[in-house]
Amino acid sequence: MAEIVALARAIDLAEVAIAARLPIAETGKGHHLFGRRSIGAWLAAATGSRTARAGERVTLSRQLPRLPHTARLSYGYAATIASATRHLDDAETELAEPILVELARASASTVEDVARAGQTIIETIDPDGRLARAAAKTERQHLTISDTADGMGRLRGLLDPELKMQLKTWLEPLAAKTDSTDLRNHGRRTADALAIRLSQGGRRTVMHVSVTEQTLTGKSEEPAYLEDGTPIPGEDARRMAYTAELRRVLRDADGIMRDFGRARRLASADQREAILATYRTCCREGCDVPAYLAEIDHIEPWYPTGRTNLDNLAPLCAADNKWKSRHPDRVEVIDQGDGTVSMRFHRHSKLRPRRWTDRQ
Repeated sequence: MAEIVALARAIDLAEVAIAARLPIAETGKGHHLFGRRSIGAWLAAATGSRTARAGERVTLSRQLPRLPHTARLSYGYAATIASATRHLDDAETELAEPILVELARASASTVEDVARAGQTIIETIDPDGRLARAAAKTERQHLTISDTADGMGRLRGLLDPELKMQLKTWLEPLAAKTDSTDLRNHGRRTADALAIRLSQGGRRTVMHVSVTEQTLTGKSEEPAYLEDGTPIPGEDARRMAYTAELRRVLRDADGIMRDFGRARRLASADQREAILATYRTCCREGCDVPAYLAEIDHIEPWYPTGRTNLDNLAPLCAADNKWKSRHPDRVEVIDQGDGTVSMRFHRHSKLRPRRWTDRQ
């Protein structure tokens, strides 16, 4: 065990040496000599490392000049602090580093603790940027399923906090050990839970989101919280409150628990059937998600004045509904003349689509 610790420390020293040399290689555009678009791409190919690991090393190399005390930590802590401070300016980084370094040196702390502390610092410094950060996480979201040589499938991806928690609450109840004789590890149990879900053999699960009444009604932009404590923007909480099939457990400004789920936000079963009889796919132009897999969305947002009337409802898939709720000023609603509408998303802010009031 002593040898393992000694070797780990040697690796940490090597990582610091790599981080010190990467800026020199990047400044000299050395990666262009090997036909790579970035120093990170070259590093991944040259060292046979994962792209994420190479990116972590590059981030550390760029941040270390601003983090004089972080270089003395192990690589895991140093990389976590570098990642947590990369969006802070020099003055903010100077204040944040001692806090994170002290936490990293505490005997009971883990890398995850330091990462959460870094996120808390960012939320405290820039509370108005929550929605932009959440949108950036969604843009990084991806999932791939690849075939292995023996015919199995390998899943790789990155999910934003909302989708991550939805997937976990969908699978975790069925991934618990059955009894003391259950020798499957957690990964195997999770895979078995997915098989049960896809075969429709599982029971329904519930995901909880804690949110204040003021945030729900738009009077406050305080974040809501998923059940694992992950904060999400108030705008996302308002969208989830009337589009997702969730049991809503809310608190008022005094912290008192209230059941504030208003059924009138949701389309009735009859309204949904009518929508499915009218639309074949998600109403966003170019989206081919079947309507029966889409959410029933308010064309004019329910908050503050939209009504849950049939002529104000249309199917919108989960991804498009999330984008629409975050960029309402970039959505153009087009009447089709047959009682249906389509939505055109303008992905660039310089385009100015018609607003709902213009449509009226």
